[in-house]
Amino acid sequence: MLGFSRVARPFVILLLVLIVTGCKSPNDGAIGRTTESSAGFVSDFPYNPLVYHMDLSILAYQLYAQSLVWPFDPYYEELDVGDGNRDAMIAKVQRWATSQGTAQVSKRGGFESYRGPGNLNGFANNAAHDPILYDYSLIYPWSNALTNASGKWTEYLTPKSITDKITDVHVCYRPSGTPEGTVTMTRIEAKAKIRTRSGDTLWVFEGGTGDKGEPGQPASQSLMGFILLRSKDGGGYDAHISFRGSRSGSASRAIKEALSSRRANGNPDWITDLGYNRITSGAGGALISTIGQVHRGFVESTRSILPNLMHCLAKAADQRRGVRPESIYVTGHSLGGALAQSFVSAVLMGNRYGPSGKGADMPVELREWPWSNLKMITFGAPRAGDAEFSKALTVTMLQSKWFSTALNPIDTAALAPNDGSIVPRLLDSTRPVGFRVLNSKDPITTQKIAGGKHVGQTIYVNRPRLLDLVSRPDFGAHEQSTIRDGMLNNLGDPRIPQIAMRYRTMSEVNPSYGEGARGSRREMTKITASLLNYYATNRTWFDLAAFKRNIALRFSISDQQ
Repeated sequence: MLGFSRVARPFVILLLVLIVTGCKSPNDGAIGRTTESSAGFVSDFPYNPLVYHMDLSILAYQLYAQSLVWPFDPYYEELDVGDGNRDAMIAKVQRWATSQGTAQVSKRGGFESYRGPGNLNGFANNAAHDPILYDYSLIYPWSNALTNASGKWTEYLTPKSITDKITDVHVCYRPSGTPEGTVTMTRIEAKAKIRTRSGDTLWVFEGGTGDKGEPGQPASQSLMGFILLRSKDGGGYDAHISFRGSRSGSASRAIKEALSSRRANGNPDWITDLGYNRITSGAGGALISTIGQVHRGFVESTRSILPNLMHCLAKAADQRRGVRPESIYVTGHSLGGALAQSFVSAVLMGNRYGPSGKGADMPVELREWPWSNLKMITFGAPRAGDAEFSKALTVTMLQSKWFSTALNPIDTAALAPNDGSIVPRLLDSTRPVGFRVLNSKDPITTQKIAGGKHVGQTIYVNRPRLLDLVSRPDFGAHEQSTIRDGMLNNLGDPRIPQIAMRYRTMSEVNPSYGEGARGSRREMTKITASLLNYYATNRTWFDLAAFKRNIALRFSISDQQ
């Protein structure tokens, strides 16, 4: 068994090599140099475009959170109190889903039907997945969202400068009992008068996670992102495509259960994340790229998303009566950043929608969109392919600087968020660009170990140090709030909303919570009441009738023998 000193030896040697060879430390100005502050940019964005796209990434999480049938305990973590309570409840939900699915499919369950496990809607089912339940009719982008995952609540507060400009919302999904590739669309009605002249439109799309490409292990469905058509002052518009990242309860359990290829189980998002084996174009990767090798988990998730996403885009093009967007932006955090890379590559380097957005499967309405000049901004994104793939996408397609090194995992040519070259490049509709924004301590974005290469020019939100080479992984550096706060501290721009999401402790949300009775009927009743109190206190619209109905469903299932 290897001792710690032996494991750490390569990094110690690497550090000595860097010092002896005179590699510049980030502290001597090699990283984070700025030509001029970008705080004074002039554009139709309400605030800095980097932070704006982080907030779109957070909105993707927010919409997903709103679709959860049981936001007070979506991953059954309150029942993880020993004696197999959690496993027993999951088994009960799976049995209920089989019965409910039969009824939903026979009645051609519509938009308000339950979603998630395949057997709810007559799709291929994966009984190894945790049965996370959704109802897309619950989404309401104008409201905040609060969800509980393993005792830590996440509060999503996408700035009103984004959501208040949305006047029209649609959801694209596969109807119950229909073949793969079938897509329909339903409009979400606003529950109150919207006071805006902007006319921004939101198109939310479904997709699958939990499929590594192994036989007999299909995906489970959920909301995976959205398209925002953002109107501009001059009468034109931009298209923003945002993908959501992974959501789960206990990350350690999710990783352990998802790691196997043949017996992957548990949280579907983590199964996709850990489908890290790369595949060639001849083995199914050509949908994403005909160059190099790509991450098979991300390939399969993107494959499931594309029919719904392209349907939304085609409808968006029809809504704008053939007028093309001035610019296309693609973004996402974590898994969302990986899906952003995969989507951009599918359009630019794939064999069905590409090359350059003119492939045979690209809807006719979209073939003249400015795909060749799109902008990709990822946050805390993992690697989605090998060096050949990432270099072609970064350098050839996105005309951006590519970082690759055999030794130092810190990009000494990285930019800081306030670098004066960033905003003008994002506003230039005549050229593409790819940026990857991250905290250098984030283990998800590291290049300390083998596993492919990153896409896009590096932007660090912190100031890396050489000691980071031998430091322990800091998973807090991966959080959306950490990356966003790093940008805010660097930019110092008062126009940027100070908060877009935050974490709340159980005692804050539910002061009378009894840890010793966790998972009991009494504590579950209290935790649902605390969620209702949150929406009432914040005077935010919430579907109270549906929530009460879903609470009753939860208890009726748990009471089954």
